[in-house]
Order: sequence, then structure tokens, then C-alpha cells
Amino acid sequence: MVQLTCKNVISKDLTAELIYSEDPFSFVGGVNIQTGEIQDHRHSAFQQNMKGKIFAFPFGKGSSGAGLVLMEMLRVGSAPAGIINIRTDPVILTGPLIAKHFYEQILPVINLSEEDYKKLADAKSVQIFADREELVAFN
Repeated sequence: MVQLTCKNVISKDLTAELIYSEDPFSFVGGVNIQTGEIQDHRHSAFQQNMKGKIFAFPFGKGSSGAGLVLMEMLRVGSAPAGIINIRTDPVILTGPLIAKHFYEQILPVINLSEEDYKKLADAKSVQIFADREELVAFN
């Protein structure tokens, strides 16, 4: 178990399995919206399913449609349970923010320092908290 200080961009109490990657990620074309399976064959998490899991990737890449993809994934029930980044691209953040307003669904988004992000590499699951900027990683 490791405790890390984080920045809650969007917060919620949550404990879930972790998918960790050191690769940037594009939601546009990188994931099957209906299932949550990562379909970018160049990504280290290729063929893993993010549905209901916390997906850690350092930052987003690519299209301005990423927020819309996340919003649609929330609508159809294939979204990750949470997102952890070193820095969250504002385009990605639009999906969880809009879904919170329109669907009343909270997809927590957490930022970690680059040093602390790397400490998640061996973690199997993560616990985040709505009321404090702390993350607990379990190996």
C-alpha cells in the first residue's frame, strides 16, 4: 500500500481496479465506445477493458472529440470508473464535466505529480476520496 498526495479535479469516493500505462491516450479511435476495450494496437494497454476500472495514462493525445467520447461512454455504461493523469487535457475534462451536469454521473479525474504517477506502475487497485486530496494504491 502506498499513499500519495493528489489533485482532485473532479472528486468522488471510489475504490477500483487500476489499468496503468506510461503511454498517452486518445479516446477518439483508441477505445471501443460500446465496450470500453482499448483498441489502439500501439498502446501498452491494448485489448484491456477500462469499463468500471480506474484508467491511468499520463496525458491525452489527439482529437478535440475526446470529451464527447467519454460522455458517450458514460451514457452507454462503458466508461472507466475514474481517470488518473499527470496532467488532464481540458478537452478530455469536458466529457466528465458535461456528464456530471446532464447525466448526474461523476467520473472522478485525479492528477498526480510525475514522480508519484510512476509509483502506480505496480498497483493493482486504487482508492480515491471525495473529501481529501489523497490516493491509496494497493499492490
